[in-house]
Amino acid sequence: MSPPSDRRFYAVGAILWLLAAASVFTLDGPLARYDVSNAPGDLRRLVQLSEVFAHGMGVGMILVALWVLDRDRRLHIPRVALLAFLPGIIANVCKLLVTRHRPRAFDLNSAAVDSFAGIPGNAGLSELQSFPSGHTAAAVGLALALSCLYPRGRGLFAVLAVLAAAQRVLFDAHFLSDTLAGAGIACFVAAVLRDRLFWDARRWTQGI
Repeated sequence: MSPPSDRRFYAVGAILWLLAAASVFTLDGPLARYDVSNAPGDLRRLVQLSEVFAHGMGVGMILVALWVLDRDRRLHIPRVALLAFLPGIIANVCKLLVTRHRPRAFDLNSAAVDSFAGIPGNAGLSELQSFPSGHTAAAVGLALALSCLYPRGRGLFAVLAVLAAAQRVLFDAHFLSDTLAGAGIACFVAAVLRDRLFWDARRWTQGI
């Protein structure tokens, strides 16, 4: 018998957080120092535009599109909205508890671990709110919700979430570990909601 879906999401979330911890000491620095101008122009623009899949207004427009284009699934839109926005909100609360310099506001010649200031109290200071990535948390949450609603699009939604996370890293808004932690938060939220409350995946196709 396969494990309950919520357990799998907890496991994936834990793995992502472990990868985030490892990334602080390995990949954060090199990726933050990468000059995105060296990437092909069209690829750079694709990554840049993918932020729409993670930004609050972009997510809102996607929800509007679902409402207009798919009448049969309108009752599911609150579920999609919850899993898209709640991880981002939680990530933004975490930012107030963990002070970390964003790559664009940090001396990248220093060790990435030194970007953590360690003292809360950064309310209103965006440059000290790098950890975790709220955009990535929202993008992964949205991808999970849309994958449940439209299973055939799982690969596409996963690619869009990865591109959204890459945009945060390559354009100096976040370190890689910030995005991994944000993705982990989305998985934890999915684990809590899935098979609980109104997130029973079996009901998505039953219109309940």
